[in-house]
Amino acid sequence: MQSAQFSLSKVHCGRWQYPSVLALAFVIPYAQARDLNPGETETISPSPTVESWLIAPDATLNVNGAETLDIDVQAGVLNVNTGTTQQISASNGAAVNLTGATVTGASGDVTVSLVNSDADITGSTISGLDYGLQAVRDTDTSTGSNVTLQDSTVSGVLGGAVATSYSTLNLNNSTIEGTGSSSFGLRIAGGQATLNNQSRIIGGLNGVTFELDRTDEQISKLVLNNSSVEGKTGSAILANVGAIPLGAFVVEVSNGSTLIGGNGTILEVTDGTNVDFSVDNSVLQGNVVVEAGSNVTTALNNRAALTGDLHNVAQFSLNNESAFTGTIKGDDGHTTQVVMDNNSVFTGGVEGTADLAIRNQSTWTLTGDNTVNNLSLDGGRVDFAPGSTFYTLNVRELSGTGSFNLYTDFATGETDFLNAQSASGEHVVSVSATGNRSSGDLIHIAEFGAGDAQLALNTGVVDVGALTYKLVQEGNGWYLRPDDGPSTSTRSVMAIANTAPTIIYAESTLLNSRMGDRRLTGAKPGLWTRTYNNRYSVQNAYAGGYSQTQQGLVIGADAALGDSDWLVGGMVGYSRSNLDLKHGSSGSVDSYSVGAYLTKFDPQSGFYVDAVTKINRFDNRLDVSMSDGVKTKGSYDTYGLSGSLEVGLQDQLGSGFFWGPFAQVAAAVVSGEHYKLDNGLEVDSELTRSLVVKGGAYLGSEIDLGNGHKLQPRVRVAIGQELIKRNEVGVNDSSFNNDSSATSLELAGGVNWALPHGLQVFAEAGSSQSKTVKQDYNVSAGLSFNF
Repeated sequence: MQSAQFSLSKVHCGRWQYPSVLALAFVIPYAQARDLNPGETETISPSPTVESWLIAPDATLNVNGAETLDIDVQAGVLNVNTGTTQQISASNGAAVNLTGATVTGASGDVTVSLVNSDADITGSTISGLDYGLQAVRDTDTSTGSNVTLQDSTVSGVLGGAVATSYSTLNLNNSTIEGTGSSSFGLRIAGGQATLNNQSRIIGGLNGVTFELDRTDEQISKLVLNNSSVEGKTGSAILANVGAIPLGAFVVEVSNGSTLIGGNGTILEVTDGTNVDFSVDNSVLQGNVVVEAGSNVTTALNNRAALTGDLHNVAQFSLNNESAFTGTIKGDDGHTTQVVMDNNSVFTGGVEGTADLAIRNQSTWTLTGDNTVNNLSLDGGRVDFAPGSTFYTLNVRELSGTGSFNLYTDFATGETDFLNAQSASGEHVVSVSATGNRSSGDLIHIAEFGAGDAQLALNTGVVDVGALTYKLVQEGNGWYLRPDDGPSTSTRSVMAIANTAPTIIYAESTLLNSRMGDRRLTGAKPGLWTRTYNNRYSVQNAYAGGYSQTQQGLVIGADAALGDSDWLVGGMVGYSRSNLDLKHGSSGSVDSYSVGAYLTKFDPQSGFYVDAVTKINRFDNRLDVSMSDGVKTKGSYDTYGLSGSLEVGLQDQLGSGFFWGPFAQVAAAVVSGEHYKLDNGLEVDSELTRSLVVKGGAYLGSEIDLGNGHKLQPRVRVAIGQELIKRNEVGVNDSSFNNDSSATSLELAGGVNWALPHGLQVFAEAGSSQSKTVKQDYNVSAGLSFNF
């Protein structure tokens, strides 16, 4: 009988078939040897007498807490319950059931040997001077042995366990260990081992080794499910026995399993051996080393991760968000086939020859210069790693449809570079944006020697400082060329520089509405408040269109000047304006204001004068998304001074109706500021000025509701003209002009409700339209109380 190069003793009856109990008694008074005949059952309990046992076919021995010497089970049944034994040999279909047992090898060889037999081992400890456990077969059969280990430990000085062809080991929360410095944990020679629930294989040298059965070669298989294999000084798994006709050995690692190699290698394959190695939902660290002439396929699936190097792997696949970090290496004449699919990631490089297929949002991030044979893209991406070093990717043949992410120093012209001898398909390139100044030179980023491939920038342009670059083709080369369009950062700083006048005038409109209150109740002092919400849609040459939403609150108080019709007052206010600058960019302005006003209304003639002056502080913040999607930020403070003068005449039309033509002039100036964005963009915002003249009329009715209640509904229409045409903003070395000069048409409607005891309620809604600034809506409401 032969099993994995092991010499089995006491498998058949041998010298244990007809022992002399009397002779043994003279030699060792407390030790005896006993036989169980076919069909016989014996149960033993703790006793001073320690016996060896031979269990014949169909016989059963129950060991309940007792101690025995060697036990030879020949087609019988052995049940050990919390007992202690020495070596156990089982053959010819025997059944061994160990629960809470301690089995110790008193001599060399194998502590628990199963030949064409089964064992169910729970909560037990097996230790051997040579080997702990073997599950093997008679070489004339093809049935093997089956072992289940539950919450148990198996150890041996030379090796933990062995499984040959047709045999299986099933571990659940169990450990198999080789304790010697040159030992293996588990040797598989055509058998199968499955580890579950944090089971472990540990070898002093290598964790698991694959061997040959030599008489009936079967495919060895190792399956790890939330378990581990460790080689303390060698490899986690070693396969070095050559090829077998049935195919490759199988290693499956899944569900949080780990492989640990003391020499840094998790799988070592030599001597022409073939292995299929798959990793599923597990994170591994270490190298896969394959000797030339061997063949290994490696697969990472379902968020699996491997950090290490692959040496001479024939095929390597990553699928379903799996990740590999390391180097794919190959000897001369060796080609590695790499397939990446479904959002998988490869970070590292290639040494030797490799064909890469990158599909479905998967990404290869290069960390150095690389040369590949074939690069096929199907919705995949190639990223050049960021940093101060720039890399070149050389491709013999590029095909498919994919994207490339390059980094470029526009000041020096240094850049990542794509070089393809032959290229086909349509590809997109992303180039890193910057806020820094550029040299203004053409930059060569790609060269396609032959083929009809097309290359395009993913956003059409790339932001470089104040301006942009476009991608152009010249011959077989692809170049970035300066363009005169403003960058996203420039458009954003121009937009926020343009917001202050709209904020100022929105706040001033509320003051004007307060001064209109007195034309309903007379020149009486009082307290008042207004809250408001408005939205602007702005179009100009640089901002490219943005929206601005403002919300605010104003609180004021006023008093009469002596016995005159003049009313003087003051106010404080706060507003928050949010800018949607499109394409992921945004901004905000917090406005804090304090102002004073003076108004006169002559009830006899209907003539009125309103004068307003105000000081603002603006806290400006920008959050810009550049052309490559990278965010940059900046903030700065400015101050504004503004004033307006309105004159008008309110005339009665009869039947309670009135109308009033008016004319207004308003001016504002906002301080400039020098500031930087995080991307290096430098901004010199000069004074922002505004001068608006406006004329219009309102029509209303005053309704006496009795009991001190009055209602004044009204509508207002006006035409305004912004006269300032130049508000310059410097961006890096370029200068841009915010020209908001335009004619606007305003329309609004509102109502004042005067209640007894000086209380008055106000509400208004309106909008305006010009070619540059459209006020989509303006709604406000407030209260006032006159003394």
